[in-house]
Amino acid sequence: MNVGGYRPSNSWLRRQLDTSWHRWVALCFAGAAAVSVVMAAFIAPRQATLRMEYEIAQLSHSVDHLEGEQRRLLLEREALTSPALLATQLDTLGLVQVGPDRVGRLTPTGDLVLPKPTPTPARPNPARRGR
Repeated sequence: MNVGGYRPSNSWLRRQLDTSWHRWVALCFAGAAAVSVVMAAFIAPRQATLRMEYEIAQLSHSVDHLEGEQRRLLLEREALTSPALLATQLDTLGLVQVGPDRVGRLTPTGDLVLPKPTPTPARPNPARRGR
């Protein structure tokens, strides 16, 4: 019997796929997730602290600017309402200089002594002059 020419046909057999790489990919993803979680746990608080420090610096700068503006406005108000400046502008403001006969005083016992009222001279209204 001559069997030399017989070749079996195994075309109906399917090769089994190698699934061991699925486990390797899953382990890589799990490791990457673990590293990400650990880094986020360390970085997130530092990031929040750094953000708050920047906000504090910005607010401190705003407070300094507003305090400087307030000082400037107070100085301007004091300059505009200073007695020396008002004394030079009595006529333009329509004010009359107060004499010593119109100033009250306190006694050592704390009583207020008012001067006797004197009639003030009538001054023409500067707004009606032009009419």
